[in-house]
Amino acid sequence: MRLIIEARLADGDSATTEEGDGVLAVIERPDRSLAELGLTLAEGRSILAKVQAELISKQVQCWISGQIHCQSCGAALRHKDSRSTVLRTVYGKVTMKSPRLWSCACQGTLQTEQRVVHPLSKALTRRVTPELEYLEAKWAAHLPYRQATAMLKEVLPLEKGISSSGIRDRILDLGKQLDADIERDIAQLPQSVADEQVRECSHVAAVSVDSAWLRNCDPGRDPGRHVNIVAGRATFTDVPQNCMRMCTRRSRRLQRDSTNFFAGLVWRPMSV
Repeated sequence: MRLIIEARLADGDSATTEEGDGVLAVIERPDRSLAELGLTLAEGRSILAKVQAELISKQVQCWISGQIHCQSCGAALRHKDSRSTVLRTVYGKVTMKSPRLWSCACQGTLQTEQRVVHPLSKALTRRVTPELEYLEAKWAAHLPYRQATAMLKEVLPLEKGISSSGIRDRILDLGKQLDADIERDIAQLPQSVADEQVRECSHVAAVSVDSAWLRNCDPGRDPGRHVNIVAGRATFTDVPQNCMRMCTRRSRRLQRDSTNFFAGLVWRPMSV
């Protein structure tokens, strides 16, 4: 049994099709046997990589055909040379032919010489697809960089497309972008306008506040008997520090116990 996968390009404006680069893959299986059902991981990665390369190649060729004429006068631009542009995608690295053209004479003057135009390089400012960046960020958020890289290479044709150091750098860049977005959003918030000038207090050096819940460990009693205690401390520059406390329960025994606790006296378990 043999499965042959070919590439055919269909024009969107007509029903005609043209041959692509021929056979993309040939899958062979023994007849009358269920020993190998379906595609293996290696075969799946290979097919996806070839389909991706074929699709991107045809897309780029179609797009470049609309860039070889001047946008102002419509004259054909002279060809200078061709370079290779590499795009990293979810299904592997794709190398594309990228022609360089001379700018049209109508764009220059007697004082300025013709310049080189590189349409594909100008259009692809980032040489990585958003899908690959998304998968790298999502997997690296749940796994170490090396492990995320190894697992992505196992399920996708990314043998030479990603690295643990590259994923780390991408995550750091993404974090900087998120920080910049947050700072921009904060800057756009309405700013409070004080009627009077804000006065700074040089008398207080530091203020710290904390709170804790004392849980009722008796399951048969009312959970509303849980106690919330709030403690605070103010440090002054010229006088001793001052400690404050607050207890949500108003019973005298709880207030006495919390007072002894915060004052540094002998502490005993609180009965709630």
